Amino acid sequence: MDVSGLVTRFSFVQSGTCPQCGASLFSPKEHPNVQACMECGYSSIATKTQEERLKDIQIQNRKDEVFNYLRNTSCFGSSKVFNYNFGNYRPIDEKEANVRNKALSMSERLAKGIKDDPMHIFLQGGTGRGKTHIAMAMMYEVLNQTKYVKNIRKKVGEEYQIVQVPLAVTFVNWSRFMTLKQESIRDDEKSRQFTLINTALQTADIAIVDDLGKEGNSDWYFQTFDELMEIREDQHLIITTNLEGEDLIKRYGDRSMSRLRKHARGNFISFAGIKDHRMLKEGGPN
Repeated sequence: MDVSGLVTRFSFVQSGTCPQCGASLFSPKEHPNVQACMECGYSSIATKTQEERLKDIQIQNRKDEVFNYLRNTSCFGSSKVFNYNFGNYRPIDEKEANVRNKALSMSERLAKGIKDDPMHIFLQGGTGRGKTHIAMAMMYEVLNQTKYVKNIRKKVGEEYQIVQVPLAVTFVNWSRFMTLKQESIRDDEKSRQFTLINTALQTADIAIVDDLGKEGNSDWYFQTFDELMEIREDQHLIITTNLEGEDLIKRYGDRSMSRLRKHARGNFISFAGIKDHRMLKEGGPN
């Protein structure tokens, strides 16, 4: 291959011999430490050690396991929710930027205390303000920062060792979940689905309860939430709701709210003053 024209045109210089095929290596004049072979495609920046490649594979396997668990144990109001993250959350004003920054800060704290420092996080505000988007983005941020795992103490043989296990995370739209619970009484397939989601909701390392307060008004609904809070009292929980403090207390009672507040100090994100994005997209009033 005649590379003289390419070398001249793109300012490459010869910089050695290819370890794979023996042809000449070339480097950009601006980056002399980067070498490439124009015959076989070898590149000095493309090589990774076996240890690095193994680590990449391990992280990808953990990621796949975490996402499969999330898909199989969640109850989404919309399939779009699964794709919400900070990368596609685009603030349109300072208030939304402040919400994003506060959520990022809380995500970092949650990731650092994933094993033994429970957090109850409230995202409160009107419909269409982006609460669900931020809740999922926080979950994904925690997964990224923890590399999808937590450390646990496990007995291996006669000794205890620190081992890494994939994080379990789940998302439950509360209104859809309560509807599924009703349907499960007379439908065996729905019953199996409800049992799977309910178990994950009670045991996951992080659980998101979305749109709390939009379900019906009955003691049965309130009792279900009270039972959940009794179980998740000392576990990570992210809640999105249109209700404010006093309204939550009136609806779910002091006992449930007391359990929620136990790990919620400073973990409130208000969406007050943020515009309804659904109205904006539809061309409605600002």
